[in-house]
Amino acid sequence: MLLSEDGANLLPYILLPLAGSEEYADDETAFMLPDLQLLPPDKERDSDPDILITHLETLLLLTTSLDGRVQMRGGGVYPIVRECHLHVDHDGVREACDRLVQVLMRDEATEGDETKEDEAEDDEDDDQIVEMF
Repeated sequence: MLLSEDGANLLPYILLPLAGSEEYADDETAFMLPDLQLLPPDKERDSDPDILITHLETLLLLTTSLDGRVQMRGGGVYPIVRECHLHVDHDGVREACDRLVQVLMRDEATEGDETKEDEAEDDEDDDQIVEMF
């Protein structure tokens, strides 16, 4: 609901402070949200690293659901975060970009992916007694 165009549609508002005046490839622009496709050439990224980190962490929180990750992947979030990482010289911002990209770019595990060997290891872990003191 927070990310859908019929709902709160927060994604453009979260991404706008992260976006600068960079030009993107046509195939990347085609997948971006309409509000982010035609930014003016004088558009400046927010200069406060704390605000950028807050927006990146907000995006990371929205990736906790599969629907959130799917909508962000389809909404062109990655190119904006990539350019933010390249153009902002702040370790905290770069780390937040890295964390978000790791979640967005990883493969989604399906229900049948766990092997019997993994299940056996899980069962062995369940049977172990661990001292707490």
